[in-house]
Amino acid sequence: MPRISLKIVGASGQGINSIGAIVAKGLKRSGYCVFGYREYPSLIKGGHASYQLDASNEHICSTETKVNVLVALNHHGLELNLDELKQGGIVLHVTRGWRFPEHHRKLIAERSLHVIYFPVDDMLNRLGARAILSNVLLTAFVWSMLDQDLDALKSLVGEKFAKKKALLELNMRCIDEGYSFVDPEQGRISVALPPPDEGFAGHLLITGSQAMGLGAVHAGVRLYAGYPMTPSSPLLSFIAELENKTHMVVKQAEDEITAAQIVSGAMYMGTRALTATSGVGFDLMSETLSLNAMIENPTVFVLAQRPGPATGLPTWTAQGGLLQAANGSAGEFTRCVISVSNSQDAFDLMPVAFNLAERYQISVVVLTDKQIAEALYTQQPYDLETAEIDRGRLVVDPEKLKLLKSSDRFDPHARGGVSLRWLPGSDAATYCAQGDEHNSIGAVDESSLNTKLQMEKRLRKFHGLKAELPAPHLNIGGRSAKTADWMDTGDEIELLAIGWGSTGDVFQDVMRSDELRERKIAYLHYTYLWPLRTDELRRLAMRSKRIVLVEQNYQGQLGMLIRMECGMDIPDKILKYDGRPFFYDELLASVTERCASTSEDEQNVSDLALAGVSS
Repeated sequence: MPRISLKIVGASGQGINSIGAIVAKGLKRSGYCVFGYREYPSLIKGGHASYQLDASNEHICSTETKVNVLVALNHHGLELNLDELKQGGIVLHVTRGWRFPEHHRKLIAERSLHVIYFPVDDMLNRLGARAILSNVLLTAFVWSMLDQDLDALKSLVGEKFAKKKALLELNMRCIDEGYSFVDPEQGRISVALPPPDEGFAGHLLITGSQAMGLGAVHAGVRLYAGYPMTPSSPLLSFIAELENKTHMVVKQAEDEITAAQIVSGAMYMGTRALTATSGVGFDLMSETLSLNAMIENPTVFVLAQRPGPATGLPTWTAQGGLLQAANGSAGEFTRCVISVSNSQDAFDLMPVAFNLAERYQISVVVLTDKQIAEALYTQQPYDLETAEIDRGRLVVDPEKLKLLKSSDRFDPHARGGVSLRWLPGSDAATYCAQGDEHNSIGAVDESSLNTKLQMEKRLRKFHGLKAELPAPHLNIGGRSAKTADWMDTGDEIELLAIGWGSTGDVFQDVMRSDELRERKIAYLHYTYLWPLRTDELRRLAMRSKRIVLVEQNYQGQLGMLIRMECGMDIPDKILKYDGRPFFYDELLASVTERCASTSEDEQNVSDLALAGVSS
């Protein structure tokens, strides 16, 4: 898979993101698939941050650990990131008079690195420009190294400053100056991009949070309430930016408890509403989650994962919230946990989440993580025609409302445990909605029989929900497959990997690699995580030489749920829990190593995993 990687490093506030964003948009318009990845400390200014772009003429959704070009906006980038360059890579820096220490001089020689000092201060003085325009100069030079068209960059920058003629003229002069720079010692150096694929030019360039925000609008959300907490904050910011266009009510609450209560009240009144938070914020929302279970009020919560416990690493990524989403809050009740994986299902799954919530009158927790929330995706335009709005057993017809009885609301004998539902203010019978155990009309009832009936009613939804949820998605050799169709071939799987969330795209990039694309490697991806379906997994495991779990947490939390559900243990795990996502090349190395070491003895791994599992 042909790909090049560009990394801009420096302090927060130096304009790292602006360089990355312009180059990303320009490359996408030129016909490349771009994937953007950010690292930054939990500081507004200072610290050490980076913005990395991986580009290819094939579809990619992952980041490499090694890069072709390193752009260092201060000397810290030279000290901390030089060893991330590939053989023959380029170092572009702006630190006048910088002398590399001995170990870095040795590294530069061993990898044949090209070191270019870019005299940005001299250029600014010649142009009479302020320091803020240094990023335009750097962007233009990077653009020239990528052998991209000068006029295309001018057009891109011109769109931003079209109404500010003086500033536009100065930006154009900066672009000419930066683009024409040639290093006096090494001459002109370029990075070889693969031939473009014009199909990508018409795609969107979008973050996971923006995709989720558009999905929420598409799902009919009319109110958003939240308290800022990375990595859920970009969703709040994006929806707030759209407020005047969508006329959605957007409320920044004073805390997570209030946000959850606002959303629950809005949903109770019939308005689709959404909130999002991270780990400890979800802790505060869990009491409201439990209340909604008791009053059978449909709600949707987005849990954007980051490393914990406590504050943990606020600006980094993890998949440590699965057990929290599946088990958090008081008591036993039916809930649904689903996870987005990329910019496509961040959009697609929002209508699904609300439909499930209303169909079963439950809470749905939508998992995302910092990697998805802030990654930059090259995305096909969304289908705006196919989403359906399913309000479940909500009664709105005036004639049917008149026929309702108070006892219909929490009828313990309702089919599938799902009662009729109607909204406050309707011309219909009244009922109570409260957190105490109650009878069919909502009145407090602590009797043994009523408690048993109401508990069974609420948990009866679990079985219908589980039967309705789609099976995990199977991908073999980088191509989608149906388990039943594949089982008919009689082939064996060399390695079966199981994962969820943001690891899915990285693993699928790995399967499309030159090293593995011809191997019989399968990836089973879980989008619907609770209730958990394991029938497909058990069938595939019977025909797999080796099974491996891939997750971004310490415990292998999906593996724990699998074992709890069907007794299947997966001892072989690829786990990561350092706050960073899986990188393409490191995951490729792990999978390649396992494929190489698979032997006759290791074929017993699947037998061990299936020990104790009923056929």
